Amino acid sequence: MSVVTPLLLKAWRESRGRFLLSATLLAAICVFGVLCRASLMKVLVPNGPFVGDSYVAYIYRLVYGGPARGLFTIMTMVLALGGLQRERLHRTVGFTLALPVDRARLVWMQALLGLGQIAVLSVLPLLLLTACSQLAHVSYPLEQMARFGLLWFVGGAVFFAVAFLSATLFRSEYTALAVSFVFMIFYPITVLFPPLNRYPLNIHHIMSGLAMPYFDAHTAQLVGAPPWALLVSMMAIAGMLIFLAVQITKRRDYS
Repeated sequence: MSVVTPLLLKAWRESRGRFLLSATLLAAICVFGVLCRASLMKVLVPNGPFVGDSYVAYIYRLVYGGPARGLFTIMTMVLALGGLQRERLHRTVGFTLALPVDRARLVWMQALLGLGQIAVLSVLPLLLLTACSQLAHVSYPLEQMARFGLLWFVGGAVFFAVAFLSATLFRSEYTALAVSFVFMIFYPITVLFPPLNRYPLNIHHIMSGLAMPYFDAHTAQLVGAPPWALLVSMMAIAGMLIFLAVQITKRRDYS
């Protein structure tokens, strides 16, 4: 059996509680959002700027541009916690480092599993909204859900990578999470000022489409081609941050 499988299983056992909690909370918003749409639509989609299908605007306000997206962003950072720093805190790092695999592979497998979990969470609304909408005799465009899922995954990968690097740098999980939250809150503020405001650098807006050229605010739908160059650049940044975390782990003394 390949060494990859047991390393992925080890990473899964360490993160499954956080992942299952994330999936449950995200699923609850989607399912109850559809079931309770009659009352919630009056709050989230009042008579305002939206034209066209009010259910489409409602799902955007609730899921892709609202509370569900915010929850997803937080959970991507929570999923990045753990690793050797956490094991050192719990005095189990000696056992892990004694395994016949190098540190780099341990960290890469943790990152790979985390990105896989983010991918699952990104498409979870697509699956749940499709099923629940059919049962409720309403519909939300499948193509829109797939495109938002792509934006969520790429944006989530960046937030995951930031938290992953923080979890490598700081011994305490709480410190790493606090630093990640500071980044999530204050980074969008910094890009509001020149010269950064000339470029599409707000990851929250990239994920929701807000104020982006590929999003029509009147219909609450994505239009035109996805921003492929931007998405590739974001994945490259996430990869570099994870690579940096691996290099730091290889040189750190965990004794």
